[in-house]
Amino acid sequence: MAPAVSKVLRLGVDVGSTTVKTVVLNPADNSVLFTRYQRHNAHQAATVRQLLEEAAGRFPGVRFRIGVCGSGGRPIAAALGANYVQEVVANAAAVRALYPEVRTAVELGGQDAKVIFFHYDEATGKLQTSDMRMNGSCAGGTGAFIDEIAALLNVPADEFEQLAAQGKTVYSISGRCGVFAKTDIQPLLIQGAERADIALSTFHAIAKQTIGGLSQGLELTAPIIFEGGPLTFNPTLVRVFAERLDLKEADIVQPEHPETIVARGTAIALDELFPGQQDAVTLAQALERLDAAPDPAEDAAGTGKPYFVGDAERDAFLRRHRAELRQPVDATDRKVLRGYLGIDSGSTTSKFVFMDEDEQVTDTFYANNQGEPLKVVREGLLALAEKYAKLGIQIEVLGLGTTGYGEQMLSAAFHADYHTVETVAHARGCRRFFPDATFLLDIGGQDMKAIWLKDGVVTNIMLNEACSSGCGSFLENFASTLGMPVDQVAEAAFRSQSPAELGSRCTVFMNSTIINEQRNGKKPDDLMAGLCRSIIENVFTKVVRIANVSELGDRVVVQGGTFRNFAVLRALEEYLGREVTLAPYPGEMGALGAALAVKQEVEAHGYASGRCSSFIGFDAVKDFHYTRESGVLCPHCANHCSRTVLRFPDGGCYVTGNRCDRGAVVTEGPAVQEKKGQEVPDLFRLRQELLFKTWPAAPVREAQSETVGLPRVLEFWDSMPFWSTFFRALGYPVKFSHPSSRKQYESGLQYVASDTICFPAKLVHGHVLDLSKQGVERIFLPYILHMPTENRQEKSPYVCPVIMGYSMVVRNFQSPEEHFSVDFETPVFHWFTEKDRQRQICQYAVDHCGATKQQAEEAYRQAAAAISAFRRQLVEAGKRVIADTEQKGTFAVVLAGRPYHTDPLINHDLSRMFTRRGIPVLTVDSLPGLEDANLRKSRVEITNDFHARMLSGAMVTAERPCLEYVQIVSFGCGHDAILSDEIMRLLGEDSGKPPLILKVDESEAAGSLGIRVQSFIETVQLRRSAQADGAVQPGQLPEPYPVKYRKEDRKLRTVLVPNISAPVSTLLTALMDREGIRAVSLPVGGPEQIRVGKKYTHNDICFPCQMVVGELIDALQKGNYPEGTVAVGMAKLSCDCRMANYTPILRKGLDSAGFENVPILTTDPSDTKGIHPGVSMLGAHSVLLAAWAFSMLDILEELCRKIRPYETEAGETNRVFQECVEDIAEASKQGLGKMIGAFRRSIGAFRNLHWDRSRRKPRVLVTGELLVTYHPGTNFHVEEYLEKNGMEVILPRITYQFRKDFQAAISEIRDFGAHLAPYPFALDAAVEGIQRYLEHIAKAHPLYHRAARPQDLYGDVEHIIPKTLTCGEGWLMAGEIAHYARQGVRSFIILQPFGCLPNHVCGRGVTKKLKEEFPGVQILPLDLDPDTSYANVENRLQMLIMNQAAEAEPAADSAAPEPKKKRDRYRHPALSST
Repeated sequence: MAPAVSKVLRLGVDVGSTTVKTVVLNPADNSVLFTRYQRHNAHQAATVRQLLEEAAGRFPGVRFRIGVCGSGGRPIAAALGANYVQEVVANAAAVRALYPEVRTAVELGGQDAKVIFFHYDEATGKLQTSDMRMNGSCAGGTGAFIDEIAALLNVPADEFEQLAAQGKTVYSISGRCGVFAKTDIQPLLIQGAERADIALSTFHAIAKQTIGGLSQGLELTAPIIFEGGPLTFNPTLVRVFAERLDLKEADIVQPEHPETIVARGTAIALDELFPGQQDAVTLAQALERLDAAPDPAEDAAGTGKPYFVGDAERDAFLRRHRAELRQPVDATDRKVLRGYLGIDSGSTTSKFVFMDEDEQVTDTFYANNQGEPLKVVREGLLALAEKYAKLGIQIEVLGLGTTGYGEQMLSAAFHADYHTVETVAHARGCRRFFPDATFLLDIGGQDMKAIWLKDGVVTNIMLNEACSSGCGSFLENFASTLGMPVDQVAEAAFRSQSPAELGSRCTVFMNSTIINEQRNGKKPDDLMAGLCRSIIENVFTKVVRIANVSELGDRVVVQGGTFRNFAVLRALEEYLGREVTLAPYPGEMGALGAALAVKQEVEAHGYASGRCSSFIGFDAVKDFHYTRESGVLCPHCANHCSRTVLRFPDGGCYVTGNRCDRGAVVTEGPAVQEKKGQEVPDLFRLRQELLFKTWPAAPVREAQSETVGLPRVLEFWDSMPFWSTFFRALGYPVKFSHPSSRKQYESGLQYVASDTICFPAKLVHGHVLDLSKQGVERIFLPYILHMPTENRQEKSPYVCPVIMGYSMVVRNFQSPEEHFSVDFETPVFHWFTEKDRQRQICQYAVDHCGATKQQAEEAYRQAAAAISAFRRQLVEAGKRVIADTEQKGTFAVVLAGRPYHTDPLINHDLSRMFTRRGIPVLTVDSLPGLEDANLRKSRVEITNDFHARMLSGAMVTAERPCLEYVQIVSFGCGHDAILSDEIMRLLGEDSGKPPLILKVDESEAAGSLGIRVQSFIETVQLRRSAQADGAVQPGQLPEPYPVKYRKEDRKLRTVLVPNISAPVSTLLTALMDREGIRAVSLPVGGPEQIRVGKKYTHNDICFPCQMVVGELIDALQKGNYPEGTVAVGMAKLSCDCRMANYTPILRKGLDSAGFENVPILTTDPSDTKGIHPGVSMLGAHSVLLAAWAFSMLDILEELCRKIRPYETEAGETNRVFQECVEDIAEASKQGLGKMIGAFRRSIGAFRNLHWDRSRRKPRVLVTGELLVTYHPGTNFHVEEYLEKNGMEVILPRITYQFRKDFQAAISEIRDFGAHLAPYPFALDAAVEGIQRYLEHIAKAHPLYHRAARPQDLYGDVEHIIPKTLTCGEGWLMAGEIAHYARQGVRSFIILQPFGCLPNHVCGRGVTKKLKEEFPGVQILPLDLDPDTSYANVENRLQMLIMNQAAEAEPAADSAAPEPKKKRDRYRHPALSST
């Protein structure tokens, strides 16, 4: 019998990024009575109204409890007076109620992707949510991603599934975001890949992104439920997930109405989260409330100034630039039209020009290539021929030149006489009209090119690396979203009186910003005005990366189809504060450059084919067609790329889908060019051969039964000859993992803990898996935390955090011992000296390999001989290449990077791109004299041997005329962003040789990398031929910090102090004042300071650094500081963090902003760069007072956070806290006794506050990187937000940051025999003594309890993380989480700047193990950067808050659940080798 329908029904409304869903439920059995799904086209409130009216018609007079969820749900919930439910919480509620057998839920929405993990609780007999993951800074793998790719393929979104179902070949496409995917797809399209194959490959990219990027190392356990629009309407996508996760039919749950399941879950969650019926209303009442609600104007992005002050200014602008445009010359009076044809096959459009013998343009063609550039160009050529045939004019092509993405394909199809890379073509076209141009900016459909010229010669080129969020297609996408033709964008932008300020976000998240702005009343005109400015902001933060626009020279020329939009042109002039020159044919200048290039080539060298052009002729164009053969496997290497072969009528062919040049060969034998490439010295290839060859080893004892597996990853790319020889000498058989391949990489994706960590780290998991499949008994992957300094003049003992600690991530997330029955050996090494290295490795052999001391030492001697021979042979080969190059008068390229960039999969076979063009390639460690390079003139702090090598390599390159420099950088590597800037400075100032910086990641980038390499080679050749008469002699590098802060400046200058937090800054300035330094603490920065910081640094610089640089430069720009009266303060430590190099970034920013004469005072007492000779920010006594001050601050902040959520008088706690901090700061100027007195008064003041803690709120620990944890301007005021949402916040203690380092140093001395100064013992004891003394005073407050000590925190996690792994916050984060989880805290937030490598390791790298030990806790990692979307962060915080509400925290005095016992088989990492 059917259950009765309840009197009060439940209504769930899901207001998503693109659609609105409504579901009416009967709460008696959760049955669906009504459901709707509708696109809202940015009119969210109107669509909700329409659906509610329909429901009201179905259920007249019935009362409802209403719940609203979704990215656009909060303002709707407020308007309706309804309950807001975070969407992931709603989804979990639906699954628990309706599908209790499910263990994982995968939901893809318009811009959101979520994975929810469930576990069955035996004790309660209920399904519980164990973890939730939601996309953060990227909308890859969502519905919007599919829509973008559908638009690119020119397929209606609703036909995409049908197309994908027909696909057979899977290409590797990046799922990280639509823009990266386009970078992979465009070359495939242009080169003729089947659209069905690309559609299918897009689904594979989404599955990869979800499995590797979103699950972040947690296993997607079956049964899995697939939900949300994209998974409902694309069954092929579900099939792809099933293939990749090896799911059977029974493992897949497809819910009834999956597209509305979250709305249904919202209705179900109402009774869980908000018990009671008092909020029930009729839908008629709800509609009245909706109509009466004021327009929400929350979180508006801000309003900019109109483009023009008035009509006169606009008319003058339009007149000036319209006059610069030219029309083709009229050739209709000629009998024969002879000339040159230039074709530019671009990323989104195809262009050509016909130019007569006098270089006059007679015809132009510009059209969207619609993924079929060959067809589009053919139609254009036929139209050209037809035009002149009708006029009776004979057209004669004297030469055909091609350029652009499709340069080689069009050359092969139509038989070009010459093809050239697009950057050179654009520069040549520009030079034809503007020989005095100094800077050329070209913005195309998907790429931006910044080209510097001097006397007509290209001196430097920069291209957007992989993000097109400032290109033509970006604007085109949004124009079509807003229903606006592209040619009307400029007019709309110029009409706007209040342009939106949209920042420079990624394409997909710009969508949510725009939707938000539409809700806030912005009109399409305002949005387009904001978008045009956003494009220019992207250019200067992501490509050009200079803040001082005078560096662009006297004449700036712009071209590219995007500049046909005059609003973008106006935005550029506004940004630069000067007029620029518009090219006469903005969209066709590349094609014109190709025509000029082929003319010059023919006139200089004649025709390659004899007497006339190779062009197939217009008759052949008419009959031109091609066939396409997909899925042709390449036999030339282990990757076996799936290729597509285009065959042309004349028997020619063109290959696409190959990841390297070898794949361009259709036959089995190697190509002629490949043979040529093999003859050219390639020390990358030699380095790889030497690393993995079998070096001589004489076993020191009998053969061992266990095989040792060594993975081809990370530091092994620098030391493999040592380790392979060492283990073989000890009698072990040794196996290497197989060379890296995409299949191997994808096999380990499920274990990747952080989606934004570098590709070399992600690759480790596949290699570990590979070795386990080879059947080895031991896998060796040590922690290497310090290495001896190589450069004789520097002290650089640190290593990259990934090399330091990735063994821990593998152990915590992949658990090789549990999953593969293999011993996973991870000894901890600290090699401050060569003696340390020998002693610790020999001790490891004795303790873990059963060797005697003599055997270990002999094995070490043989291994040391092998590594010495490896290094010697490499340098000898380098000397030979340099000598040979100098003798021939040619040049070689130094391909510099970290050792693991030698891996061909990581570097995309880059060395071959040079050798096949006849250019020898050297590795940075093959250069002679590296260890003697003088790095004193480098601005950056040299803390790492690999950094020292790259900088030394740049100096050697500058000194040798025959060398050029290319740096390989991994996407997401924070350190390399700083190094790249310094390498550019060193080479630019020392030799005038701009380096090529190549950013690589896991996406298929062979096409775009090829363009960069070819551009670089042609630029170098042009520069060298221009300099042939007089070679440029290396210059003298200037003093890196010419302006010093000296002793006399104490009286002359005021030092501006930026913030970690306002209280820290207040205390620090008072202590500086005590030292006789006049100091002023700056206001806490926010969006305005972030904008300034981003302008004067660039997109890849660490977010905390952008904030502090922004605070300082903003203060200088606004303040009235006469020259000679001001200096700036900056934190500086010698460490493995990017913080070691904030000072050079600040110096560069100050110089660019016009503050060259403002000196810097740092916290670094050793002052290695002579920035403030003879001056310390704090003397020894003040440092001791600082320890007292910050210990007091820790106690007061803890009390503040315990009282503020429960205060009876709002704002009183903050007022008292601020007064107390100022009292202590003032007292610090008079000495310790006064400070202690001020602290006693503070405890008294806190006792006098009034609070009511009878009803405890759930607690949440916020931890993470130091600055983004404490600085509210960087974290969206997260502490205040959580308190407003009913939580009590806990933050770590600032003093524990230092104590963690002291205790690690103590362990290095005690356990590893490090010969370090013994000061950590004294310092840690002093701070402990201070803390005890102050706690004795603080215990007078009823809410203060003795704090757990750092050693207590570490005791909880010693089995998870080594004590001496201190990169970033080290083990503190894990220790704090474990400590508070034991106390019953259920919610944890880890804040980290985007690209913060230490946090990837020590933050995200411990989460899985902590979740296993404390199954009920939530850990939410948040990546923050200047462009992080507030809406996205808020949504994820709400997920945490509501999940906490659903699983209410036990009372404070109830016992916390015991953590799960660790499995007996789990072996702890060896923390000491001595």
